[in-house]
Amino acid sequence: MDHTKSSIRQLITQGKLEAANAAALEYAEYSGLSDIANALTVLGSRAQNHHEKWNAGLISYEEYSRAHAQITHSLTDWVSRLPDEPTPGKKRRRLLTEATFKKRLFYLLCLIKVAVILRLSYHWSTGGFSNDQFQGTVALLAPALAAYISVMVADYLRQHHKGPEPPRYISGPLVTFSYFLLPIYGLLLLLFIELKAKSAFSFAQMNTWLALVESVLGAYVGQIVFSFFRKGG
Repeated sequence: MDHTKSSIRQLITQGKLEAANAAALEYAEYSGLSDIANALTVLGSRAQNHHEKWNAGLISYEEYSRAHAQITHSLTDWVSRLPDEPTPGKKRRRLLTEATFKKRLFYLLCLIKVAVILRLSYHWSTGGFSNDQFQGTVALLAPALAAYISVMVADYLRQHHKGPEPPRYISGPLVTFSYFLLPIYGLLLLLFIELKAKSAFSFAQMNTWLALVESVLGAYVGQIVFSFFRKGG
């Protein structure tokens, strides 16, 4: 694959819409994205027809400028939906849509926090935590989850009111990093709770380590969440 999203955008900036569309089409077909490829095929026909009419003197400069701007906008939008790295549609994993990834991220975060709260509740019921310690630990863990859920729900409501967006595709290290980071984040929370329940840690030590996990790994989790989920507006 000789094209990158950057090189395609550069062609658009230079006004070479037909060349940019052809490159984007090749990029989409290489990645096995038939819906984007179909849209780019239609857009390419529009651009070619527009160019031919202009050369033949069949449209005014105003009509030419308006149509050119519309095609440029559409092409830029479709290019933004391409994955950052061209991934062959065959021989490799199928690319994720952003909507699918967001659902998985939501469910995984909820699963992690529910598992942590359930394990904490178990140790509270068996005497590993006092009432005050249980409440204090929940108070430490709850704000981050509340912030994530708030942004995710706001994003869902925004899409519910505005309607579904055309699919965007994601690939590359961010997806892999997310699937690696979130389980580690959850396991570390569970580990420090277990160490406190078994008296290997004092309550103060557990709180220190939980706060460290939330401030370091939790910050990266937050970056991922806030990157993909937008507040309603």
